[in-house]
Amino acid sequence: MYSLNGRFIYKVMINVILVMSICACSTMGKVAKVSFISVKEIYAVQPESIRTNYPDWMKRTFFTSELLTTDYEKWRVRLHSKANLEQYFLNNKTFTELEYELNFETHRMTVELLFEQKIEVLQDNEQYYAYDFSFSNSGKSLWKDYQNHFYEMEKPWFNYPVSPELPANIKREIESILYNYAPNWGYLSLREFMELFELNTERRWEDFCFWNNYQYDDSSVCGDIRIEDDLDAMQGANN
Repeated sequence: MYSLNGRFIYKVMINVILVMSICACSTMGKVAKVSFISVKEIYAVQPESIRTNYPDWMKRTFFTSELLTTDYEKWRVRLHSKANLEQYFLNNKTFTELEYELNFETHRMTVELLFEQKIEVLQDNEQYYAYDFSFSNSGKSLWKDYQNHFYEMEKPWFNYPVSPELPANIKREIESILYNYAPNWGYLSLREFMELFELNTERRWEDFCFWNNYQYDDSSVCGDIRIEDDLDAMQGANN
């Protein structure tokens, strides 16, 4: 596995890990950016047979490097549903909130999700409709701000698991959400994303589950006990 440029890959990845562990230091900004981009480019040119054989810690470093340097224009979100919702998405706008936290302040922006296509997919031996969305250009400035803070080692935190804002009757039809922020890794479930993102600590995901801000199925991450946040469902339960 380490033939060809294996030693170079190893040295670059060790540098990336060291950069991620360094405390705030603005002089490291350019080094961090170059290191992350180098690891992303290394992964992109590796054959699939080599990618699948990397140990988990290398996969996490590869994924995290691409995630932190990804192009906003390439972000995609996929909604899985057994219902045919194409006409709804064609005729209605869908929004979500992008946000990052820095120095105990939350920077938030509402952006439109642009419907691209409906396809049929097979997952876990079940047939679903998959609805793909890109992100409108209005959110690009927020992502750039986050990246600038990150490269300056100011330790911002970007909240990647976005929740599309949908009416309750449409939301109930959504089985799961898949995320593609790193094109070389394709669409990932919330669990897969969690396990690959190097900067996700156990405390981060405990907070995620505790605050229950996620409006869709989070059972693969948080377990089966969830607080119901659907107002209509709550009212129905009380009747």
